[in-house]
Amino acid sequence: MKNIYIYLLCLLTLGTTTAQIDRSIQPKPGPPPEINLENPQSFQLKNGLTVLVVENHKLPRAFASLRIDNKPFYEGEKAGVSDLLSKMLGKGSLSISKDDFEEEIDFLGARVNFGSESFYASSLSRYFPRVLEMSIDAAINPNFLEEEFESEKNRLRESLESDENSVTAAARRVENLLAYGKKHPYGEYISKETLENVSLADVKTLYADRFKASNAYLVIVGDVNYKTIKKQITKAFKSWKGQVVKSAPFPEPDNVTETEINFVEMPNAVQSEVAVINTATMDKKNPDYFASLIANRILGGGGQARLFLNLREDKGYTYGSYSNWKESHKTKALFKAFASVRNAVTDSAIVELINEVDRIGNELVTDKELATAKAKYAGNFVLSLEDPKTIAEFALNIKTQKLNPEFYINYLKNINAVSKEDVIRASKKYFLSNQSRIVVTGKGSEILGNIEKVDFKGRRLKVRYFDKYGTETDRPEFSKTLPKGTTVKTVIEGYLEALGGREKLSAVTSIETKAEASMQGMKIEVSSRSTSKNQLRVEVSMMGNVMQKTVVNSKNGYNEMQGQKMKMNEKELQVALKNASTFPELSSDFETIKLMGIVDVDGVAAYEIRWSDSKTIYFSTKDFLKIKAVDTIEMGEQSQSSESIYSDYKSVNGILFPHKTSQTLGPQKIDFVVQSIRLNQKMEDQLFE
Repeated sequence: MKNIYIYLLCLLTLGTTTAQIDRSIQPKPGPPPEINLENPQSFQLKNGLTVLVVENHKLPRAFASLRIDNKPFYEGEKAGVSDLLSKMLGKGSLSISKDDFEEEIDFLGARVNFGSESFYASSLSRYFPRVLEMSIDAAINPNFLEEEFESEKNRLRESLESDENSVTAAARRVENLLAYGKKHPYGEYISKETLENVSLADVKTLYADRFKASNAYLVIVGDVNYKTIKKQITKAFKSWKGQVVKSAPFPEPDNVTETEINFVEMPNAVQSEVAVINTATMDKKNPDYFASLIANRILGGGGQARLFLNLREDKGYTYGSYSNWKESHKTKALFKAFASVRNAVTDSAIVELINEVDRIGNELVTDKELATAKAKYAGNFVLSLEDPKTIAEFALNIKTQKLNPEFYINYLKNINAVSKEDVIRASKKYFLSNQSRIVVTGKGSEILGNIEKVDFKGRRLKVRYFDKYGTETDRPEFSKTLPKGTTVKTVIEGYLEALGGREKLSAVTSIETKAEASMQGMKIEVSSRSTSKNQLRVEVSMMGNVMQKTVVNSKNGYNEMQGQKMKMNEKELQVALKNASTFPELSSDFETIKLMGIVDVDGVAAYEIRWSDSKTIYFSTKDFLKIKAVDTIEMGEQSQSSESIYSDYKSVNGILFPHKTSQTLGPQKIDFVVQSIRLNQKMEDQLFE
């Protein structure tokens, strides 16, 4: 009976409690948690270096971060010099060689990174004094060697080459250039020409001019003793000079007088990069700072924000659309709302992006949007306080940006004080829908006609045209007039004839090719075998181990990576079969492939043929040889283009084959050089099972 009584009492209590809760009403947020920040202990050396120390003995670890708070500077004709300086620092010092430095750092289990005006070092606290000593020595007594300089310059040169056809790299480059201007530190970019202008002497001069103690701040956090660390730092930095760093002025950026579209032509783009951008004055001392943070969060700060819900969840234009607001206390801040979208919906995505930017500055946000944004900021802020480095970063910001000492203590109070009226005011003032550049980077032959018809507030938006380096151009031509009588069939037959003729190619029953490439110092070997029976076997090996395999026959196909076999579905198999032959063009279906026109491919006029929905091939108009192929690859939730550039054609048994293929996927570029080609070798069917 007692148990029954307790059970009934629980039910009654539950029913009463449930009746008192109206779940249609969002609970009112409680008061923000009280923030207690421990002030770092600090001291300043005679040379001007300011040191902040936060003792935290919870874990036996410590880290040091040196930052020189210089104004940004314009590198001009030697753009790339600061990147090279950052790569040159941390390669030993005048007292320890690069190899010995790196070996000891590895032995101590430490992490050390250098920038052109900074360094970061972390380790177990028992090794920290030595790690700090080595880091300081490498920073103020750098070991600038010509051999290392040339090595780093070559790496940077290779990186530029890899980005040559990257749509994303081109989009970011032109967006920054248009937002800030060519003469602004944030608008310039490294080019092959400016890189070649940089010498080791330039790197040394930059270091001597800007790596000074007068604007430097060193932050130490972790399991350290203040008195001990102060003594070590004072001794280690005694020889570091502290002259004032002179910074040349640079022009502040201007926005356009009225919103316009800036189109960047990238013929290899499989999707469009769209960004709505403008600059504005914004830093942590701005009275609208917290309102602007909340406004950006509501507009494009994540999966619950307006841009994401509109362009992805509602319209399905993209896998994600966001906005960010990069504040700056040294120059203008940058606002950006952006998305990567399918070519077919580029114009519609432009309309939705600019309309959302406009709407948040003209309509009050909802109570739910405001509460969600505040809760997200509060959660992230409170979590960040668990990391001792956060406390040090806050202290550094207060020093370098001359903030109120209680800026972070009152952070959540100021976030929670933001009203809907504050959001609309800040949005209208800083997210300039009427003075934005809408930068669209993509394939003009597929998207330009539609984006030239985009209207905003009843006005047809002006379109200006730029190349991938931000130079304004005339409207690009996408296809030249085809010679009379030129069809997709005449192009393919011309290609087959250029290789050796249809009869000779048809007599080839099998092709075995072996090629090699180098990536990050490792050799990649590719073995490819194909037959006239639509059979294909490709193996990619590194260090003698097969890392990837593709096997196709007329009935089945699979891909294998590191022992994991993935069978092709019917659609994947049909695509693979279209390329799984000795010479796929011999069996071209002229009803399904399409001649798009004549286009420019890196300065060469070429016939553009749409081979399939996911593949486009380019043949030189001069000799009909295949010079390029672009494949669209689905990688997770993104589409990415893979380019193959064919060159160095040589005869094998009277048939021309390209002996060099440059493969590009995203930022990676690999040059494969053919080592051998053998024709008509006997191949058993079991090879392709």
